[in-house]
Amino acid sequence: MRSLFSAAFGIAIGSSSAFADDLRHFQTLFDAHSVETRELVIEVHSTKDDVHFSIALRDKESGLERKYEFEGEGSTDPSPFQLAESYLCGIPVILLTVKYPWQNALPQYGWLLDTFAFRETDFAFIDVAFGPLTDIALADDSAYDPADLEMLPPIRVRCLTGQVEKPFEFFRQETK
Repeated sequence: MRSLFSAAFGIAIGSSSAFADDLRHFQTLFDAHSVETRELVIEVHSTKDDVHFSIALRDKESGLERKYEFEGEGSTDPSPFQLAESYLCGIPVILLTVKYPWQNALPQYGWLLDTFAFRETDFAFIDVAFGPLTDIALADDSAYDPADLEMLPPIRVRCLTGQVEKPFEFFRQETK
């Protein structure tokens, strides 16, 4: 009886392990300074001068690595906030929202959220928008009925035809 229970328990563990492997394919792990998926590692760190921070991207399978430095006032503690893979203006992109404190004259500070877009194939930097992904209408304005434009978030994506290096840009639509 004991060996039958052990065999059944072993089969259950083996099948749950296979199920866990399937879940890991879609899993995203966040910690204080990095975000990791099955294929990708992104690290966000402040630099020595506390005014700039870096974003380093690495493809685990191909070994491709790119590192960029961005200005962020009071960026002593940047961290990844949100990650999405999308298809914008005909190319696959990685959208990373970074959260970092913003110092001001008041004794407290607020958090800034910037969303950075990178081309998925070579990690080339495309553009940055102020705000998280949830505040960005991720489609070309020409895809919407003009009557619906007022309901969209103020930050939008504009496709730039014929531009290989910068296939789209984020822009702010002024509200009425």
